[in-house]
Amino acid sequence: MRKKYRSHVGVLLDILKAIDSEGQSTISSIIQRANIPYERLKPYIKRLIKEEYIREIRKSDKTYYEITDKGYRLMNELSYIKRIFDELGFML
Repeated sequence: MRKKYRSHVGVLLDILKAIDSEGQSTISSIIQRANIPYERLKPYIKRLIKEEYIREIRKSDKTYYEITDKGYRLMNELSYIKRIFDELGFML
């Protein structure tokens, strides 16, 4: 069975949705919810932090990630674009 392709936009949206689903998410949770391996996730997380779409929070010995206001705007815009692509029958 062939795997379903996800564009970078689709992956970004899945990552943001995974973080949003819990408010604050660990890497393990993002990996599971976004269905993305750690090695592929790392550069996305670094870039999202650098561009201030998400922030890293350290509590005791755990690291969590949460979406910033800028990240929520991006997630909403990507969701809108995805709906348009879906209506047109294209994968995003």
